[in-house]
Amino acid sequence: MEFFFFTDVYADRYLIDYYIVSFKLLDESVVSTKEWEGRKYITDIKDWEAFKESAYDIVLYEFGDEVERFNDIETALRTAYRMAYTEASRRVPKSTLPSIGIGSPPIDVIKRVFPVSFEFEIFPEDLDLFLDRIVRETEEEITRSEFNDDDEIPF
Repeated sequence: MEFFFFTDVYADRYLIDYYIVSFKLLDESVVSTKEWEGRKYITDIKDWEAFKESAYDIVLYEFGDEVERFNDIETALRTAYRMAYTEASRRVPKSTLPSIGIGSPPIDVIKRVFPVSFEFEIFPEDLDLFLDRIVRETEEEITRSEFNDDDEIPF
């Protein structure tokens, strides 16, 4: 079965989603998968070395066009993220972070292959409690005129 990873990167709020690494696995037992909209997505890699040995027919695509074929999934992912990071850096962002979620490599894999180190905010365990606390602790009303968006173009 063919699998793929989206190697998307955010340049501030702009999504660089040009690159995809597709591959096949000799042994699907080295990964955990989840089916979503009729397709299987890798959610976890149980054994990185076994996964690397199992991956074959590895292809990097840019905008759907084949860029390069690889024998090693780690090299393919490093190349894809390096290309996405380079593209993101052209926008001169304040921060450049990898996208995470369905279709992206697991976070531990991204940390292994992403060109720079990064950290994410820890997602709250109880989202409702977290949002309630924000509402209660916010004393001032934030209005559009007070909101300073550095991406906003004044007319």
